Amino acid sequence: MNRNRFKIKALGILFPLLLFGADDRESESIKLEAHSGPGSILLTWDLPENEIVTSIQILRSSDMMSSYEIIDLDGLITDRYLDSDLSSDDLIFYRLEMETLAGKVFSSSQQTPALARSKPAQHLVDTASELELLYPVTVAARSEVTDIHGFKSVIFHDFMLNYFPYEISQMDILQMVLLLTKIDFDSFLDILTIENFKACEFLFAAYETTEMEEYFDNAFRELEPLLRQQVLLTPKEWYQEKVELVKILDRKMTAALDIYADDTAFLETLPPVRITGMAKDSNGINITLHQFTDQVNSIELHMHEELLSLPSTKNKSQTIAISDHWDFVDLQVAGYVIQTLPVVNEDGLLTISLDDQYLFSDTFNDHQTMRSIPEEDFQLNEIAYNAGDQKLAVEIAGQADWSTELGLFINDSLLWAWNSPSGFEISFVDSNWTMQTSKNFGWLHLCQLDENDMWEILESRPLNFNETFHESKVPDLGTWTTLSFSSFGESNDITRAKEHKQFIPEIFALYQNYPNPFNASTNITFDLLEEATVSLYVADARGRKLQVFLEEIFLEKGFYSFDWSAEYQSSGVYFITLQAQTGEYLPVVMSRKMIYLK
Repeated sequence: MNRNRFKIKALGILFPLLLFGADDRESESIKLEAHSGPGSILLTWDLPENEIVTSIQILRSSDMMSSYEIIDLDGLITDRYLDSDLSSDDLIFYRLEMETLAGKVFSSSQQTPALARSKPAQHLVDTASELELLYPVTVAARSEVTDIHGFKSVIFHDFMLNYFPYEISQMDILQMVLLLTKIDFDSFLDILTIENFKACEFLFAAYETTEMEEYFDNAFRELEPLLRQQVLLTPKEWYQEKVELVKILDRKMTAALDIYADDTAFLETLPPVRITGMAKDSNGINITLHQFTDQVNSIELHMHEELLSLPSTKNKSQTIAISDHWDFVDLQVAGYVIQTLPVVNEDGLLTISLDDQYLFSDTFNDHQTMRSIPEEDFQLNEIAYNAGDQKLAVEIAGQADWSTELGLFINDSLLWAWNSPSGFEISFVDSNWTMQTSKNFGWLHLCQLDENDMWEILESRPLNFNETFHESKVPDLGTWTTLSFSSFGESNDITRAKEHKQFIPEIFALYQNYPNPFNASTNITFDLLEEATVSLYVADARGRKLQVFLEEIFLEKGFYSFDWSAEYQSSGVYFITLQAQTGEYLPVVMSRKMIYLK
């Protein structure tokens, strides 16, 4: 800051008259405080309430009675000022005057001015040298730290370096979500790469409240001479910031422990390898895969009889180029199909979340594997396709405070456009079409018209025109689940009966699998009490079907038994689900939890 100083020779008792003129305006008192630091003195004061301050002047004197300097604040209206570059340890006296828009004058005490003595500047150098080994990041970045938030970030980084055995490339993101009060999150897998997520295991496994509090208590005390003045805080404010940091970290870390445990359990339900992205440009088509476990045998990409064998990597992503004529791709591990996807038809980047959500963008950016796609105001909520008569039905759900123009596209062709009304409740829109296409695969895009009259993709889903399928978000706007019946026009609640069918018949008894937990294979049994149309499948914790034993098969009443091998799955929680329908009743669904431990 430019500080032009004008000396005014006067006796201290005449000073206000000489400086501001001899008028009759009364001056109200205001408190001015001075705080010592190495080569500097921090001045703080309160701004008057319900007043608009138009000018502030700070005056200083080395002997109080003979010589005064005006420190020009360049018109800045603030509540503190750092008087720096002080070369001596002389006692310095300060006064302050401010004027408001209403013409009021506020002055600090003339009889007892604020006073302080700066410490030798060499103290900064000595302190930095002593603390460099304990706080290398903070000391190295001290010249760039301009506020308390910057200080908290670098000291948290030092804490991680001291207690963390691994390097985290996304340290800035981790600091942000753990240090900022207003930023909450649902999953580390949405903000960190999988490699960084797994590196964080040490932090959350070894988290100890007392140890963390002790570290930050020492850091604030030892680094105060180096940085408190620089970030313009008084000793009391510096202490309060430490207390607030510990409080925030305690709250955030408590929540983070649960989030990390949930993310870890979720990862254990995934197959060893997944396709997480697909990109198409003028150079061809690239597919991104991520391997979650150690060495995996026989990873292949298939399109009919064509195949690409892939190397196994440990906890790494790899990108593979496929032929332009491929219209779909099967990911196979040890001969089992793990994932099937249609190839993107237009240039752009398809992001595939770990919970099987899809987002297509016509711009290319850094690809990161996420647990879930960020929620939008409007979403796809139910999709059904009948391959026999080529009928497609789609339900859109959402809510916004303003009318929104939405559009449904098949690949890059507009299928339907409409205006969604504004409102405070979730609205549902259903529609259906008879498709006339010779293509085997495609992509359904829900789009929104942006402020530049351009279609912005909100959500995408793959379409296989060779197969009949029906999927819904259960509950509404929840997780995609494959169903064998329609819930268009009513809530996506597969356990709810219609009003005129409130009695749920006793159709079957699904028994707990045996053994449970199991480490290789397990036996699944049920009794069908009357003839019914039955579906039986194993799904992971996110509802993805891993093996289908029965799919809408008519069975006579009786006892049925199946064996399921989890050889190529990760340790974790799985579900066996039995769905049966008889007569005029809605389907009855029941699931049991199975635990697989390798």
